[in-house]
Amino acid sequence: MPVTLEQIGIVLENIAPVSFAEDWDNSGFNVNLHNTDVSGVMVCLDVLPEIIEEAAEKGCNLIISHHPLLFHATKKIDSESYEGQCVRMLIERGISLYCAHTSMDSAPGGINTWLADQFALTNRCYVQNGTTEHFYEVAVHTPRDHAEAVSRAMALAGAGTLGEYTECTFRIDGKGTFRPGLDASPYIGQGGKLETVDEIRISSICSENDLQKVLCAIRNVHPYEMPAISALRTDEPQCVSSGLGVVGDLPEPSRTTDILDRLKEILQTDSIRVAGEMNGKISRVGVCGGAAGDFAGAARNKGAELFITGEIKHNDYVAHTDIILVEAGHFDTEKCFCQLYAQGLQKCFHDVNYNIAIYVTNLRRPYVNY
Repeated sequence: MPVTLEQIGIVLENIAPVSFAEDWDNSGFNVNLHNTDVSGVMVCLDVLPEIIEEAAEKGCNLIISHHPLLFHATKKIDSESYEGQCVRMLIERGISLYCAHTSMDSAPGGINTWLADQFALTNRCYVQNGTTEHFYEVAVHTPRDHAEAVSRAMALAGAGTLGEYTECTFRIDGKGTFRPGLDASPYIGQGGKLETVDEIRISSICSENDLQKVLCAIRNVHPYEMPAISALRTDEPQCVSSGLGVVGDLPEPSRTTDILDRLKEILQTDSIRVAGEMNGKISRVGVCGGAAGDFAGAARNKGAELFITGEIKHNDYVAHTDIILVEAGHFDTEKCFCQLYAQGLQKCFHDVNYNIAIYVTNLRRPYVNY
């Protein structure tokens, strides 16, 4: 069965939602040729004329890149410029372009998570928090003999999950009173007569994302015609669901030179740039792919003693002498994107039974050599 570009767009949101992207970014569709069926997908780091040709030769009419083709505000399309040439080639060959830039940097399981995983970092936090999801306290009064059914339905809908704990509730016994109207259909009692019932108040925490599912689950199993439900947004806890950069603890303190050797092995590169004292041992490390030298101070504030990124400006080296700075190259710190995104896309296609070929372009070497 054909799969439309719009259907694919929904799947892409499951991997790295555009809402995770920074305001200054241009993640999402850069070229959207609507009302087309997707014949194949090509994943790349950058959009280049040769990659567009490669996609066309392989029968792909959707390219997914990490870096946006249209990044800054565009006032004209010049076919002799890099952007204009690529746009013209994409349209002529009927290829749409989707870019997952800071959305994939910030997503759990994205580039920065991959970098942190290579060093087995624990006790993690984001260098810069992204999307923050609030929690709600949901409370409902139910007859005693329905308490377990209501509580179970709430849990299955996502309520009561905090970290490694599930089915967390608080219960209070009490007396409920109500007077059904003459046209009501009460589970207990008679119209016009005041009733007193032994009830249990069940309260539980749920995420903002799960709130409507929890409310629906309660109503589906609750015996009352009009159950009394309250939902109050809490200041704490909060769930940070995305962020840029990761800081975490190494499994054990390591010499700086050993960390750098491990980094070159991970990135399969022969050279990196380092500033700072290299004789001691490091316990806590920060990572952020791409150009994130301006995050050095924030990483230090989160306890990082060494910060790895792709590009660092001279001023950042000057301003942050209290942390070891490692510049490993924009290309090398982000080249993992292609395999990461292709694997995530393959899983999503499998889950929804989409039979579409996915190709990863042969990565070129960095544009700058040392």
